Amino acid sequence: MIVAIMSAQDPALRLQLAASLAVLRARSGRSICIINADPHSRVYGWGCQRGYAGQGPSVPVRKLGRQALPEEIDSLSGTCTDLVIHTGERDTPEARSALGAARLAVVPIQSGQASLESQYALIARLNFARMINPGLKVLFVLVTGGAAPTDLELASVRSYVAHVMSASLASTILLDPGSREYGPGRCVADAETCDPELAAGLQALYREIYLH
Repeated sequence: MIVAIMSAQDPALRLQLAASLAVLRARSGRSICIINADPHSRVYGWGCQRGYAGQGPSVPVRKLGRQALPEEIDSLSGTCTDLVIHTGERDTPEARSALGAARLAVVPIQSGQASLESQYALIARLNFARMINPGLKVLFVLVTGGAAPTDLELASVRSYVAHVMSASLASTILLDPGSREYGPGRCVADAETCDPELAAGLQALYREIYLH
């Protein structure tokens, strides 16, 4: 299964989502690889640190070099059962290729930023991707700073999500995992003891993505 992580928001949040979903997938016994399609992301460095620290399970991270993303996906298809593609904020050829290949796009969104005026470009990108890849599903994930969203905030987010074809809003609401540091090569999925609420939220999201 190919999952693309994308948003127009916090890059640290995208990194934590990609890393944690990949770690949880590896724990289930699947062969998983993260493809870093964002040249500004720190996810490749995170993967190297995880290897150096001996933190398990191992999660390989490939960054794009001379190969284009479709070629990278083809080269991994024989060895990996699952791919997580970490994309950036911009509409790049790599980001378009990720959405063209993915079965699911996971889009973290904060309630105060669910605005058509400021986020219309993201909606347009997702709807265009749906025309190119009709099998693509889009799952928005509401991320909060700690307080539970109000009914008005939830209604605003649902209205925003409704502008994307075949999109849904995850039942899991995450606390912001991008604002924490867990040590070199670690992520929220490794933090069951020191940050159990965040870890439980990521596990719930993992179940929505992979087990439903």
